[in-house]
Amino acid sequence: MNFGETIKQIRTDKNLTQTQLSEGILARNHLSQVENNNYFPSYDRVFMLLDRLNVTFEEFLFVQNDLQPHDKQQFRVEISDSINLHDYEQLKHLSKEAYSHYEETTNIIYYHYTLICKALIEYGPDNTINEAMVQYVAPIKKYLLDMDNWYLYELKLFSSILFALEVEEAVFFSRKAFKRLHAFRCFMEYQHTEQHLYLNLSTLCLEHGDFKAAKDFAKTAVDTATTYRLIHEKVCSELNHAIACIRLGEGSEHYETIRKNMVVLDYLGFDTLHKHFMLFLKKYEIEVKLPIHKTPTRL
Repeated sequence: MNFGETIKQIRTDKNLTQTQLSEGILARNHLSQVENNNYFPSYDRVFMLLDRLNVTFEEFLFVQNDLQPHDKQQFRVEISDSINLHDYEQLKHLSKEAYSHYEETTNIIYYHYTLICKALIEYGPDNTINEAMVQYVAPIKKYLLDMDNWYLYELKLFSSILFALEVEEAVFFSRKAFKRLHAFRCFMEYQHTEQHLYLNLSTLCLEHGDFKAAKDFAKTAVDTATTYRLIHEKVCSELNHAIACIRLGEGSEHYETIRKNMVVLDYLGFDTLHKHFMLFLKKYEIEVKLPIHKTPTRL
C-alpha cells in the first residue's frame, strides 16, 4: 500500500470519519486528497495524523508493508535471536543474505549486519578471539568513533561488538553509551539495550578473567533483567554472576545457582548456549553436578 491508502485503512479500521481525523490538522478535503494520493502533507502534519490515529511511525510502516516487517527490522530480530541461541549456521546464512542486500541497496546497515555475523562466527562457541574477528569489527569501530553522538542504532551496534574489544576499551566506551542511552529511556528498545550492554560487559570481563568487574556488571544485568522481566537474559546474567563469584571465592550457594540455570537451558533446548556455559565452567575449573544433557523431544 502507498501512504494515502494506509492512512485511509487505519482511519476506517478505527471507525473515524475524515472530519474527526483531520480536525485541527488539515482541511477535510485535503485529507480526502491525501487518501486518494493526490496530496502529501508536510512532515509535521504526518506525525499529527499518526498521533490522532494512535499509531507509531514504525507501526504505520508495518501496516503499509501489508503487516510484514521490513527487511532491516527482520534482519535485526533474526540476528539477535541467532546470537542469543548461538546458532552459527543461521548466522552464516544471515551473513550472506545481508551482504546480498548491501550490494543491492548500498545501505550501510546491511554491511554492519554482515560484519557482525562474520565476527560472531569467528568467535564461535569457544569464545576464540582471533585476528580475523578483530578485522571484521574494525570498520564498525571506526563508524562509531566517527560519530559525535550515538542513537539507538549505534548503541545496539556497540553492544553487538563488545566481545571483540579489550576490557579497558569496552568500559571506557560504555560510560559514553550508558550516558547517551539514558536519553532514550522512554523507548521500549531502551530496556533490552540497557540489559544487553550489562550482560555483554559481564561476559567480556569473564572471558578476560576480570572477575570483580564481571561480578558487578552481571549483578546489574540480573537486576535489570528482573525489572524488565527478561527471562532468557536473567538466566545468562545469573550464570555469569555465579561464575564470577565462585572465582572470587564467595560462597557455595552459587554452585546451586549454576546447576538450576543450566537445567533451565537444557530443558528449553538451548543447546549451543548450554555448550557456551559448559565451556566457561571447564575453563575456570568449576565443577557442578548436572543431569545428563539431553534436549527434550518436542511434539
